[in-house]
Amino acid sequence: MTVPRPAWMRRPAARPSLLVQFGSLSLVVIAVLGLVIGQQLHSLIAERAQANARASAAVYLQLVQRAFFTPDTQSPSTGAVATPHQLSLSEQLTEDPVVRQQVLSATAWLADGMVVFSTARGEIGSREVLPASAKKALAGETVSGTADASRVRSDTYDVRQHAREQVMFVDMPLSIGGRSTPAVVVEITQDYVQTEAAIRHDTSIVYGWLAGGLLVLYLALFRVVATASRRIRHQSAVNRDLALHDTLTGLANRSLLRDQVTQALVAARRHDDHVALLLLDLDRFKEINDTLGHHHGDLLLALIGPRLQPALRPGDTIARLGGDEFVILLPEVVDATEALLVARSVLRALDEVFAVDGVELDVGGSVGIAVSPEHGEDFETLLRHADVAMYAAKTNQTGATIYDPAYDANSPARLAMLGELRRGIEAGQLVLHYQPQVDMDSGEVTGAEALVRWDHPTRGLLFPDEFIPLAERTGLIRPLTLAVLDQALAQAARWAQAGRPLAVAVNLSARSLLELTLHDDVATALARHGVPGSMLELEITESTVMADPERALVVLRSLTDLGVTVSIDDFGTGYSSMAYLQRLPVHGLKIDRSFVTDLSGDVNEVIVSSSIDLARSLGLHVIAEGVEDRSTWDRLAVLGCHAGQGYYLSRPVPAEAFDAWFAHHLDQELSAAPGV
Repeated sequence: MTVPRPAWMRRPAARPSLLVQFGSLSLVVIAVLGLVIGQQLHSLIAERAQANARASAAVYLQLVQRAFFTPDTQSPSTGAVATPHQLSLSEQLTEDPVVRQQVLSATAWLADGMVVFSTARGEIGSREVLPASAKKALAGETVSGTADASRVRSDTYDVRQHAREQVMFVDMPLSIGGRSTPAVVVEITQDYVQTEAAIRHDTSIVYGWLAGGLLVLYLALFRVVATASRRIRHQSAVNRDLALHDTLTGLANRSLLRDQVTQALVAARRHDDHVALLLLDLDRFKEINDTLGHHHGDLLLALIGPRLQPALRPGDTIARLGGDEFVILLPEVVDATEALLVARSVLRALDEVFAVDGVELDVGGSVGIAVSPEHGEDFETLLRHADVAMYAAKTNQTGATIYDPAYDANSPARLAMLGELRRGIEAGQLVLHYQPQVDMDSGEVTGAEALVRWDHPTRGLLFPDEFIPLAERTGLIRPLTLAVLDQALAQAARWAQAGRPLAVAVNLSARSLLELTLHDDVATALARHGVPGSMLELEITESTVMADPERALVVLRSLTDLGVTVSIDDFGTGYSSMAYLQRLPVHGLKIDRSFVTDLSGDVNEVIVSSSIDLARSLGLHVIAEGVEDRSTWDRLAVLGCHAGQGYYLSRPVPAEAFDAWFAHHLDQELSAAPGV
């Protein structure tokens, strides 16, 4: 359970969402598209108006041609002008109601600029420089356009009154007397005010429909993108929550806790404050799990956060590390005494019984306290020292204890070994020994389990139980796991290059399984050595999986996506149910050596036989570890076990000795393979 973030953890304002960015950008794009389309339609409407003007002018031209240029008329000579009779016809022509409605003026020029006809009678017979459009018309092309009112040449048109208005003109070539080339160009001017108004009206209608259509398109696109964006944001929030919170309790996980502690330490240094970490370990939790099962244990763990929250202050945060370990972050304390008061308040909250699925459970706890900067100035150091203090509290039954260097494993040996282990990992002192896994039917060597040893410079070869627990409790388990993965995959690559590809099995601790970086770490190691995921098998214990089942399920699925196979190690020692095993993406089960070694006992044989039957019903590969002799091997084969490993085949040995063993037994029957 978390509380609102204090001021020192608030993040800067977020950038505009993708939805807002898409909405703004698409709105601009659609607006620009609308303007472009609108301009194109406006041009089309204007061109249509000019086409109409040319059509009207062509009708008028036919009237002029019949009035002034009869079929027997010869080509006008220079200086020829309209006769009085023709002018009279012109007046009648321009007085026609239809014509007057469409035509403002008419002018006819010869090629040399002689005005042979004009509705401005005073200009007839004059000579002038032809407009550019008239010259172009003499080449045989009809020219149209708009101009100011001075283009109108008529005795009845007041140019000054219409000075600000635009008119349309059409210059048309006219061939007479049977000549193929134009001899006369006639210019017709027409009123453009009404035409312009019509264009504006038509354009506004087009813009209205266009805007409406584009708005509908925009809204439809926005709705689609908004829906997709909401789904993506929801899934992102779910993924982010899963990555930063414990799936069982909803509390912050180790990754989020580390981030919050780091930020709190920065703020504390800035304001000369102190940060405290309280590591809580529940008492009697293992007994509850063993007696009532994991279901009741999980329900109990889910109740811890709500129970403790009222005992904390605003701004304090509860996190779950795994199993029954919880950490409480106090971002601002005066000193260790204040942290101790909070710890006692937490323990009092645990004194009240828990009602779990109809069962009342009495749960206590032990709390270790570490305060910055006295006990450390980084997350890992504070957590390690809180862990030491918690074990001191549990050992001395004091409830809550503040860290003291004297509690550190009751001797400086643990600290010394911790430093030596860190340096040993960096110096490559970890070595792997390999134990073969052999198919019981064919005798084929199917893989090898990689078992880590520490080649200590002064104490010699140390076995895992002498340093793995230390690594798990001090944050060194990740670099240790990475070193083991790197060596194991490097050896798998060498075996594959030598023509005998063997899968290597590597054990994962509970803390490694819950690391957020595990998927990326494994993917990187596989890529570095060019090894397919199918050549790596990761072994996890039942208790490791059940420490955080939902989180484990997510991590295991991500690993199997890489092609890695997963097996349950030490099967039979935990309390995982068949229903849960069916959900896990596991490839096989490994029966614990404690049952295999004494297989002659009736109880153990029943357990082993049931485990094999269960695994086969689930379609899982079964391997038995701890096979010490031929009779055990034969009995396991009868019970239907798929493969085995143990001293009967070979002790765990370095890679060179494993290669020699493999070469010696490669082509032999299993029955001829003596133990080492």
